[in-house]
Amino acid sequence: MTGALLYRRYGLAFSQRPLGELVDLALRPVAAPQLYCTCNVNHLRMLQGNAAFRDAYARAALVTVDGRPIRMLARWQTGTDLPVVTGADLFPALLEKLRPGIDRPYFVASSLDAAQALRDQLVARGFDPAAIGTESPPFGFERDEAFGTAMAARIRELGTTHLFMGVGAPKSEIWVARHFALMPAAHIFCVGAALDFSSQKKERAPEWMRKLSLEWAHRMMSEPRRLLPRYAGDAWLLATIIAGRKLEPVFPPRA
Repeated sequence: MTGALLYRRYGLAFSQRPLGELVDLALRPVAAPQLYCTCNVNHLRMLQGNAAFRDAYARAALVTVDGRPIRMLARWQTGTDLPVVTGADLFPALLEKLRPGIDRPYFVASSLDAAQALRDQLVARGFDPAAIGTESPPFGFERDEAFGTAMAARIRELGTTHLFMGVGAPKSEIWVARHFALMPAAHIFCVGAALDFSSQKKERAPEWMRKLSLEWAHRMMSEPRRLLPRYAGDAWLLATIIAGRKLEPVFPPRA
């Protein structure tokens, strides 16, 4: 009943699994591609007007609450206390647990430097370099069908067990959805800047800011021109939700 209530209010069936359970789940073999989405307020806003993004989310095996604003709203409006599992926390927790000789990760990063740094971390832990895929697609790759098909083939040919998309939303999710039939039986994560944080190509907010729910302020100060309009739009969406706005449905609650 809780899942049904959340779906009616937010149009999404949010996961109630904490971080540790999700990491354990993502280490199990799967028979088909499993897409994981981490939903923050910006995602929730884009889902209202972007049909391709909704279609991508509809393919998700699991959607986490990525940020305290959604958690607080859900607690207030439905009485449900959902765990916050951000992409920036999920990615490093899973990266640390990947196993040499078993897992074959593929990193689609915003830069070759970030992808290479992640590869080097795993090689230092005993991974065979040939078992790690790296990619930094060119600008506009999501509109280049020939490139997309070729990249999907490279991901499949590696025998990828974990695909990490770090080229931003909604590009990452939409690209995966459009090439879903070409994906291997892998756990697929669209985690944005998490790849840049873990590769140390971008600085994440300090721990004290994260504990005070101020990570958004740190990010906005680092990229004000790009993020100030985004956060203003997100704040407006929150205000309309509080005022009673009904959100677009994505998919029904799952068992």
